[in-house]
Amino acid sequence: MPRPSLPQTLRLPNLLPRHFSTTPTRPLAKISILGRLAAEPELHATSTGQDLIRYAVGTSSGPRENRQTSWWRVAAFTPEGPARDALVALGKG
Repeated sequence: MPRPSLPQTLRLPNLLPRHFSTTPTRPLAKISILGRLAAEPELHATSTGQDLIRYAVGTSSGPRENRQTSWWRVAAFTPEGPARDALVALGKG
């Protein structure tokens, strides 16, 4: 079944840019994930000697009786300091 067409007055021209954010563009995307840690974060060293923190975060969505969980694997190159110490000290849950 074909989708009904919008009247010409309600259609947006295809030539207009789509703006989702007012911040400047960057070469990498930035997202915020709110959820629970699957396990304690692990500190690893790369082959070049740079420290890497790996952890997994679970997020839930949907109604309570049919809740679904999505798992996100995260790798963070957080420099030494209080922020990295706080991240490594987090516990499961």
